[in-house]
Amino acid sequence: MAASFHGFRSLIENSPDAITVIDTQGEILYGNSSITKIFGYLPEEVLGRNCLELIHPEDRDASSRALRAMLAKPAAPCQWDARMRCKNGNYSWVESTVSNLLFESEVQAIAMHQRDINSRKAGEVERQERAEQLAHSNLRLEEFAYTAAHDLREPLRAISLYTEMLVQATEMDAKAKQMAEFIVDGAARMFTLVDDLLSFASTGVCEHPRCVDLQHAVAQATLNLAPAIEASGAVLIVDPLPIIRSNEIHLVRLFQNLISNALKYRSEEPIQIHVTAVQHGSGWLVRIEDNGIGIAPENQARVFMPFIRLVNRDVPGTGLGLAVCKKIVEAMGGAIWIESTLGTGSTFCFTTGAAQEGLPVEQSRGAAA
Repeated sequence: MAASFHGFRSLIENSPDAITVIDTQGEILYGNSSITKIFGYLPEEVLGRNCLELIHPEDRDASSRALRAMLAKPAAPCQWDARMRCKNGNYSWVESTVSNLLFESEVQAIAMHQRDINSRKAGEVERQERAEQLAHSNLRLEEFAYTAAHDLREPLRAISLYTEMLVQATEMDAKAKQMAEFIVDGAARMFTLVDDLLSFASTGVCEHPRCVDLQHAVAQATLNLAPAIEASGAVLIVDPLPIIRSNEIHLVRLFQNLISNALKYRSEEPIQIHVTAVQHGSGWLVRIEDNGIGIAPENQARVFMPFIRLVNRDVPGTGLGLAVCKKIVEAMGGAIWIESTLGTGSTFCFTTGAAQEGLPVEQSRGAAA
């Protein structure tokens, strides 16, 4: 090493971070005094040792590759995280930055700058543990909601059935019959709420996605809603839609909830609903447009929250329909949002994964009234 290295040494000796100078084989030629503070070694105790020997075995290969990459591109410093063995036998996380100074007349070696990052790594581990705990907690809550909702369905059905049988078998005055009707109606509303809770709890990632014809999913949703569509006089127009890989049951539920939403929150105009799809990156953007009452901008994000309802209680619903939609779309890796102006209708938009063979299904535009 050139004698002028002593000038470089004076610049790094008082650095708070550990700085070593190594040759192309990784042999340590010099270490500053901060090596003692971070690793416990006296500077002279590391001289002649190979820096890779001090790296944790699990991090050694990655560190070796980083050094080779740095030598291959001398102008580009290389940085990575690794665990270094301290004098007491423990390992310490450090961020290593290596610069090729072989062609610098004052150094003619490789400079390795190492900074203690144990606090940062501890924070990363803690955040990961919290994320795992939250995911586990959410899973337990979903399992509980599913079990509770499932177990409540039969008692509610029994309440409704036996109340109706009681009315038929018993002489009742008008007030008693009205009270019985309240019981039946209340049980029916509770059954709807439990059914929506069951759907919300059971909607998750599709582990075995299959090819789903969105045209067929809309047709099935329309069939399920046929009485409501006929009673409202709604006109539903469906453009050709693609085939995607997903879960058909969830997609039928998604379209059913969105179309039902358009039926319920109608304006004074005859209901018109238009379903379209356009390519969006590698996937598709599906739009369900209606001419209903619309949603104010400040409320458009809130409607996807569970149990949030923005209209009076005369409109039937539990406030879970759009929350279920959001969960379905996000489970298949998409996003859902609203484009709306109060009083002029709403367009619910959601994105999907790639279509089968990247082509829309060639089917004629359908209409139902």
